[in-house]
Amino acid sequence: MRFRTANWILASASIWFCSGNQVATKKPNESRNVLFLNGHIYTSNPKQPWAEALAVRDGRIQEVGSNAAVERYRGTKTQVIDLGGRMMLPGMIDNHTHFLWASFGLAGVKVNAARNLNDIEAILIKYAKAHPTESWVYGDGWPYGAYWPSGLPTKDLLDRIFPDRPATIMSEDGHSLWVNSRAMAAAGITRDTPNPDGAVRGTIVRDPKTGEPTGVMEEGAKSLIMRVMETNLPEEEKFRKLRIDLKFANEHGITSVVNATGDIPEMETYEKLHQRGELTVRMTTALAEDVGVRHTLSEEELRDFEAARQWFQGNWVRAGIIKFFADGVIETHSAAMLEPYADTPGKKGETLYTLEELKQDFLELDRRGFQVMTHAVGDGAVRTALDAYEFVEKENGPRDRRWRIEHMEVVDPADRPRFAKLGIIAAFQPWCCPQLGDPWGDHVGKERLSAGLPWRDVIEPGATLSMGSDWPVESLNPFPIIQTGATRRTGPGEDAFFPNQALTLDQMLAGYTRNNAYTEFMEKQIGSLETGKLADLIVLSQDLYKISTEQIGETKVLLTGGRRKNRMAERHLDSGQPGHVAWWGVILSGLGNVFLTGLAMITTRGFA
Repeated sequence: MRFRTANWILASASIWFCSGNQVATKKPNESRNVLFLNGHIYTSNPKQPWAEALAVRDGRIQEVGSNAAVERYRGTKTQVIDLGGRMMLPGMIDNHTHFLWASFGLAGVKVNAARNLNDIEAILIKYAKAHPTESWVYGDGWPYGAYWPSGLPTKDLLDRIFPDRPATIMSEDGHSLWVNSRAMAAAGITRDTPNPDGAVRGTIVRDPKTGEPTGVMEEGAKSLIMRVMETNLPEEEKFRKLRIDLKFANEHGITSVVNATGDIPEMETYEKLHQRGELTVRMTTALAEDVGVRHTLSEEELRDFEAARQWFQGNWVRAGIIKFFADGVIETHSAAMLEPYADTPGKKGETLYTLEELKQDFLELDRRGFQVMTHAVGDGAVRTALDAYEFVEKENGPRDRRWRIEHMEVVDPADRPRFAKLGIIAAFQPWCCPQLGDPWGDHVGKERLSAGLPWRDVIEPGATLSMGSDWPVESLNPFPIIQTGATRRTGPGEDAFFPNQALTLDQMLAGYTRNNAYTEFMEKQIGSLETGKLADLIVLSQDLYKISTEQIGETKVLLTGGRRKNRMAERHLDSGQPGHVAWWGVILSGLGNVFLTGLAMITTRGFA
């Protein structure tokens, strides 16, 4: 759970979207369609894993099969694309993002490429000079450990570089916030402000001698600052930042995400972008505020849950998942472990809820038919979540729950087969690699290092693998993550971290496509290339099955396609008249003579 993939970001791309302002009045059999021929098409459909060609019309897949089978859909206005043997696959679905806040970081200052404190200072100074009028500076990516004399940053550096405006920089794992004096003043935080210890729980890091806040907010204490920051951000500025992130996602083949935190206002923001015809990533949002913030299941909160599920149930903006945080992270000793941390004898972290609290909360949500996902990093939190899930199954009986556990960085061997036994989805976001000498390795200790990141042991008994990034903790780009999952290496030439826990390409592609559609209850619409499904698809620069695992991270996306309504058509539909649903495409670098027409149909003389 840390930024390690900054160098994988695609440097540039040329993008054309559908114009969104033309209404089709033609009969269905006259509408234009697109044929993709001569491809190596990974369908993610176990009954037909591979195909040569595919036909799309009005945002739906008409046919998947051989060139001959697809050719029968060719008409006088058909657009034909020769894939030239390139690999096509379903659009990637990321199981775990924080898309809104990631967009703030992507549009803000990123320090994850820094290699030392001097680098961080230089990046911040450059950003301050380039953005003199930005009223509230936000960024992300700072690491724990030896960069800082005390192990954590302090407000002093930010105060010096941003003396006249609030500045907030998120840590690499998203669980701590580095802030300056202006940001604390805006939130009313002083030496007398207590650590939050109710529904919100966290730590305001303080100077041990003076009691003054040093400039880091851990876990739920972050929300004291973030709430103020969000209320000071104009809606149009939020849209601007999100457009940057949407473009970034499409550049890397992402067509759908699950947001692991969010609320009704955030979903309303996505819905507004959708109504404008600007939302190019499908958004399923789990209801949760932030790390260290507990659900109360008060009447008001339950009403919000029910309202969100009722209001947001389309193919583009969806609700229905409730997210819980069972613990924190290993780097700050806030992950709940079964045994004490190696470097803090007697301390093993605590769960944010007791087992009994989780049982009762999960029972209530299950009675109401909600899906649940639980953040659990330490082996103590993983066991607590599994025990609570198992209790609900026994009490309420079988149901198509599709409940999930996230991260699972340490899992006791006795608990690994329980995911398959209980039907719990294992939602991993592969990163690598912990080692002694960094906070994660030193806190877990040498004796337990081999228990870290036990991906294969959890999946092999039959658990459903769900893949993602935890964006912005890791890059949204799925291909470096797949390479990490396959190699268990941080970089080329390095020793693999317990390679017996590596995942296969087959497992991970399923995890990024059909399995993730299943986790969202969207498997009838997306996740595989099958007749009748939405045409969420991507074309790659190289065939993942014809290269070494060490090259997967270099993959570029040449085309990202999907389906969206245009706004004029929606107005037409409201009047009861026929409307047009356009297939949209994002044409990325390396495609040569490919472009989109006003109706978002592709024409080409072949791939470059």
